[in-house]
Amino acid sequence: MNNKLFNAKNHESISLADWLNSHPSEDDIRTVFLNMDRALKYIHDHGYCIEVFFPTEIEILNNEIDHIQFNKLIELSKDLDRRRQMIKEDIFNSSLVQIGIYSNSLKYLNPDFVKENFDSFAQFLPSGDVPYYRGVVQRGATVYFCEFAVERRNRDLDNLEKELGEAGGNGKALVKNSGRIIGVETINNDKINDSIYRQINGFRDSAFINILALPTLILFGLVILSIIGWIVSFI
Repeated sequence: MNNKLFNAKNHESISLADWLNSHPSEDDIRTVFLNMDRALKYIHDHGYCIEVFFPTEIEILNNEIDHIQFNKLIELSKDLDRRRQMIKEDIFNSSLVQIGIYSNSLKYLNPDFVKENFDSFAQFLPSGDVPYYRGVVQRGATVYFCEFAVERRNRDLDNLEKELGEAGGNGKALVKNSGRIIGVETINNDKINDSIYRQINGFRDSAFINILALPTLILFGLVILSIIGWIVSFI
């Protein structure tokens, strides 16, 4: 399924490969990876997975780094075991791409080589994210990067609040602003992804309508036949 969902006339796009050429900042790259992962989770939640992870087939729309479009999707298997395996493979492949981009070695990466030599790649990764990539690549963890990031940030803020409290400071006032914890990334980006991947919802809604329509048509036909039979009985 080639999932080109935005109208090119109205929405500018740039491939991740081209975007990386002009955005070398580690913070920018990490933010894009978080948004890629939010899109990945959204796609999985809607019954699809990624067919191609090449950076040339991942696009940033309208120069907005939270507008991430994977161009080539395929439907997840109906078999639950195979479905889980497909999701696990997506999370692994996404991590592998990210490691390759950080280490500038994507063209030459071999999954088995990365598993066996992960420590050699770890030096190129943001230090706080190394446990995540190690867990996915070497231990087969099926955890989304966006979930890891939220949990890590929450733990950091809890520790900071505890330290400030023990020091006699007002920790909560410092780590919260208008009731919102400062700096905590959200797990989802659903409003934006609803727009980017609207065809996924369209296909699923259409299938759901068809499922509902079939028994309705059968019931309606039976009613018509019963009425005809009742009329015939008086002739």
